Amino acid sequence: MSPAESPVTQLTNQELDQTQKYVIASFAAIVWYNSIELIALCLTTFKRYRGWYFWSLFIASCSLIPHGLGFIFFIYPLGVSAYVSVTLIIVSWVCMVTGHSLILWSRLHLVVQARKLLRFLLVMILVDAIVFHIPTTVLLYGALEPNRDRFANGYKVMEHIQLIGFAVQECVISSIYIWETSKLLRLRPDRLHYTILTQLLGINIIILILDVAVVGIEYANFYALQVMFKPVAYSIKFKLEYAILGKLIQIARVSLSSDEPLSSNSQGADLSSSTQVSSQGNVAPDHEIPVLRSCSFCAFCTGFRKHGRHRSRV
Repeated sequence: MSPAESPVTQLTNQELDQTQKYVIASFAAIVWYNSIELIALCLTTFKRYRGWYFWSLFIASCSLIPHGLGFIFFIYPLGVSAYVSVTLIIVSWVCMVTGHSLILWSRLHLVVQARKLLRFLLVMILVDAIVFHIPTTVLLYGALEPNRDRFANGYKVMEHIQLIGFAVQECVISSIYIWETSKLLRLRPDRLHYTILTQLLGINIIILILDVAVVGIEYANFYALQVMFKPVAYSIKFKLEYAILGKLIQIARVSLSSDEPLSSNSQGADLSSSTQVSSQGNVAPDHEIPVLRSCSFCAFCTGFRKHGRHRSRV
């Protein structure tokens, strides 16, 4: 993308070669497939449809479909108004990006018990959403107007700023999770816990690598490819959430027999010593799964299918 060329004009039909169109269409197909799979996983994994974690994951997964559709309408000459296309892109982009940050934040409750830190991170997410989403939205709509040069140049700058801003936000939350997980590795030296927590650490590192990849493609001047690679990267991140959930459930099951806290903070969690695990690994239906003291904040307290019930232990 040349210095004088705006991202908006680069996405028009005239600015893309045939290879880029094929790549963008392929990315869109991958995003839609992953979105449908994620929605099905979300609805079949959770027993109760409530809580920060469930709704963040569900809405973010649903947003992938209109996000890809908006760019297809915008890029290809299908007779759809540019304002309709941009509206689909903006609304789904907000749900996808801020939704993912809320997913990371709600999951953080399992390993962090410092309420001030959790509240600070939530405020950070909300402030960043206002600071980055609103100006980008205004500039993008303005870039569709006939006299759009000033808006287009502003959008070009804001696009880089918001991309870096949200990437840093996700890296901060993921880094805190990685740090707390590494502390758990030191607290639980047994081989099983070490293996599970190492896998959790690896998954979160992959999420960080995806953030870096999105930023790298943007700054390599492949904007047209970046806009469709980004939802692909987010769909992969959402899929990795289910891998993380599986590992967290494994930790919870193993902890039942030892009555250990799930958090690296010894005051953070309270496990029920009466909870039993069957030989097949399922929690007995009449017992509890471990929950955090901050149950009113913890979205994982919505529970999972076939994993028993629980109550808040304040």
